[in-house]
Parts: sequence; C-alpha cells; structure tokens
Amino acid sequence: MNFNKLDLLLYLKTGNLNLILYVIALLIVLIPISIILVTDVPFSSSFSKTSISTALGFVISGKLLALLKKNKGDKSISLDIGIILGILIVFISNLLK
Repeated sequence: MNFNKLDLLLYLKTGNLNLILYVIALLIVLIPISIILVTDVPFSSSFSKTSISTALGFVISGKLLALLKKNKGDKSISLDIGIILGILIVFISNLLK
C-alpha cells in the first residue's frame, strides 16, 4: 500500500489517531498496576516515573491532535488549551522530581 500526505490528513481528521493515543496511555498505566496487584512485587521508582511520563506524553499528543481537529470558528478551544497546559505542568513537574 502506498500512503501519501492526504491519507495522513484524512486519518487525523477522522479522530481515530487521538483515540488510539488515549488507549495506549491507558494501557501503559493499567498493565503495570494489574501486574503489581497480581504478584505483589513492586516496580522500581524509575520504571514508574518513566511509564507515567510516557503515558502523559501520549495524552498530551492526543489532546494536541484533538485541538488541531477542531475548527476555530465552531467550538471553543480554551478548555482544550487549559487541559493541555495542566497536563504539561504535571508532566514537567514529574520530570523534575
């Protein structure tokens, strides 16, 4: 199959990519939690920090794609920008710890 730039833009416009990013972020968080609950063996703090930072990165990417998908005249984007800034502050504070 040969993909071009128009195929990528159509895929972004349908909104499937940000949903996939949210599901990946959810799985990155839920799989280690379920492993800990089953085995009672905790992970190291560096692994926990890395997995949470990766999940936050996927959520930020999904929200940015959702923001790009919205038309500026149709819907208010201030709520999405506030959510992105809040998650970005949490992401940066998690990296600085």
